[in-house]
Amino acid sequence: MPRLGANAVPAELLEFQTTLRPPAAEGGAVALLTRFDSYINGDPPPVSAVHAGVLLREEDGWRLSADITVPFGRPPFPALLYLHGGAWVAGAPWTHRRLAAELASRGLLVVSIDYRRAPKHRFPSAVHDAAFALAWLDQRVAEFGGDPGRLLIGGDSAGANLAAAVLASGVPAAADVRAALLCYGIYDYHRALPVLGGLLGGQDAATQAYLDPAEFETLRGDPRLSPERNVLAFPPTLLTVGQHDPLRHESEAMAARLAAASIPHRLHIATDTPHGYLQLPTHPAHDEGLAVIAEFLRDNDLLPTKPEIA
Repeated sequence: MPRLGANAVPAELLEFQTTLRPPAAEGGAVALLTRFDSYINGDPPPVSAVHAGVLLREEDGWRLSADITVPFGRPPFPALLYLHGGAWVAGAPWTHRRLAAELASRGLLVVSIDYRRAPKHRFPSAVHDAAFALAWLDQRVAEFGGDPGRLLIGGDSAGANLAAAVLASGVPAAADVRAALLCYGIYDYHRALPVLGGLLGGQDAATQAYLDPAEFETLRGDPRLSPERNVLAFPPTLLTVGQHDPLRHESEAMAARLAAASIPHRLHIATDTPHGYLQLPTHPAHDEGLAVIAEFLRDNDLLPTKPEIA
């Protein structure tokens, strides 16, 4: 039985999410998260169906696929393109399967994509995959019960960065997005590196994994990497972050940019909470955060009624 920390969260997991410093043990953060997978993803709420590994395209030797989680109720459903976290180097729809089910249980059809990851596939491969997936949803989501008139985009951590990057890049499909759900994300890549360096292999051009060293300096401020620089076309946006998240300043800075641009938004700071809290199911902020998401969507006429329960 793992030692439990505050709020019955495994102590090692709570420490990692509070500091984002990978443990010294072999395998680092990936091994730690794998060891606690049954806690993070165990006992998900029931959903109507999960279509796993739906192929969107093949590109650069990579099969871009999606796990599509369908809620109970009568379609069409608001459709969320979800981009998982993992510091651009790790994670997959599988690592976020409970969170996808939690979002689906609130009435969303969740399309979680397996985008390309560094260091094999460096920036901007993941951004391109996310943009392609959004265009795919625009054209194909109705086949799975989604409503192309109620498209959303969102993600957590590095995935929130990718979601915001797609919006900031001005790809055609972004014009159809009705709302963004950005969970404890990164919105200025270089500014966040002092926190993220341990997860990326380093902070400088030669050691960190996501950017090509030759482009490390020229990409400063690029909206595909640091999307807070170009928010004028953002839809209504929910930002949520933990009070004790070492990346909290990123969400606060993005909220300030949205306010300056007069973009409707809400900044939710979860009390006494670390990074990644939506994947800590026994933490009090977990259910609160999901309730905030549902309330935000109802306020924006994207969840007009409560979803049916199994």
